[in-house]
Amino acid sequence: MLFSIIKLMMIKAFSKIPLIRSLLKLRVKQIDIVDSVEQCERIAVKFEKSCTCIPVLGLDCEWVNQNGIRKPVALLQIADGNGMCSLIRLSKFKTIPPSLSNILSNSDVIKVGVAISDDAYFLMNDYNIQISGYIDLRYLAKECCLKERSLAALAHKLLGCELDKDWRVRASDWEAELLSDRQTEYAALDAYVAVEILKQLINKKISWWDWLFLTDKQQWDSFIVKYLKYKDQPYKNIRANGNANFKSKSTVRSYSTSTIKTTKVYDNCLMENVDGTTMSTCSNKKIDWYISQGLAKLVNDNPRTIRLNFPADIKKPKDNFSVLPRENICIVCGSCEYFHKKNIIPKEFVRYIPTEYKSHTSHDTLLICHFCFIKSNAFDLTLRKKLFEKCQIHELNPHDSQMNPTHMKIIKSKNLAKTLLNCRDKLSDNTRNKLKLEIAKTYNIKPDRVFDTFLETLITIKYLKYENYKQHSSAAEKVVKHFLEQNAMNELKAMCRQHFLDAMKPKHLPHLWSVTYDG
Repeated sequence: MLFSIIKLMMIKAFSKIPLIRSLLKLRVKQIDIVDSVEQCERIAVKFEKSCTCIPVLGLDCEWVNQNGIRKPVALLQIADGNGMCSLIRLSKFKTIPPSLSNILSNSDVIKVGVAISDDAYFLMNDYNIQISGYIDLRYLAKECCLKERSLAALAHKLLGCELDKDWRVRASDWEAELLSDRQTEYAALDAYVAVEILKQLINKKISWWDWLFLTDKQQWDSFIVKYLKYKDQPYKNIRANGNANFKSKSTVRSYSTSTIKTTKVYDNCLMENVDGTTMSTCSNKKIDWYISQGLAKLVNDNPRTIRLNFPADIKKPKDNFSVLPRENICIVCGSCEYFHKKNIIPKEFVRYIPTEYKSHTSHDTLLICHFCFIKSNAFDLTLRKKLFEKCQIHELNPHDSQMNPTHMKIIKSKNLAKTLLNCRDKLSDNTRNKLKLEIAKTYNIKPDRVFDTFLETLITIKYLKYENYKQHSSAAEKVVKHFLEQNAMNELKAMCRQHFLDAMKPKHLPHLWSVTYDG
């Protein structure tokens, strides 16, 4: 009896003491590279069995960044507590079977990782894969009074192991025909280590008595019930913590690459009034919402069409533009990926246009690719100048903003980020550290926190709220007021549309789109 108790305590000790445990088990037991839906169905059965006792999975994603643009998720990594990890190559088959989708969307099966809410967002945005029941490990680390927040730092602290975070692997081609051994090990460990970190965090929170005499299932049940408040919550890092010396970041609005639509934008579903009159096109999401609220019924599957259960009091459109299907291509160059919705009338003017003058169709919101979007935004400066001159309104010199020291610092740090990302092989360690130090000072962070992901986000900053921002807004308001007083709102719209045609020369405009449209 005594021997059995001692043996039990020794076994428990290997899972309680991270440095001892790391010497025994640092590798994933089984790695499955999944290239087809059929393989996906088989691994779904395995995960379903492994989650019957302790329903927890480690999850992570990898993707390719091309010219600063995030491409759709290429690899989905899922690992269980038994050391089985599957690398699902979404770049090859773009979807997953319902059997695995049900596990990922089951909120009772806990998924863990660092920044896992970002992975969940990307999977939903790119492939309509829903991830429910996720918990960011940083919340639990904070509960355990740990300072470490990254996956690598937590692994080193709790498991005594070093994760391979070489940028050459992180930024490698995850869409390659065959993944290298180093890529495979890197991806599998990221998901598996998340589960192992969770186990160590559980050990830290439970008492020695419970740890010694409760089964793994009982330990899990007593632990997870306390931290369900963190389920499906994006991690919010409150850095100040009452520190009077903490300096807030500059008032910068950053547009990340996740705002770029990588999949189709228009579903081209139809909405009918109660009398069967087609009112407009709409999305699948809107169709599902109307049906779920009992406000409409599905009357056709192809294209998906709903009919309202009540008479909608709407203004009859003057033409059929609002009910025509829209192609999922850039209307300028015909590209089929990386979309933005371009407002033909700049938003700074639209916000001051009275509601009765605004069109309730999508006529002045056109689909263009990322590269044409950047080009058109540059041409918008010319349009603003024309409008200010026509209305005889003094336009604040946009170059005055460069006098703002904060603006200068951000422009400089963006250039440093580009240098670090594009010329890393040519820079010495000393030079690289100096550049990171300058960026860290600008954003009030430690130099060792200037990771590649931070640099990639930094170079996407496109808009700065200047000290003279209100003066810019006031000038735009005066332009709209001028056209209102002249009863010439249609002239304002026509000027914006004609400017877009002349500057961008679009080759794929929607049918019935016109400069003189007054829908």
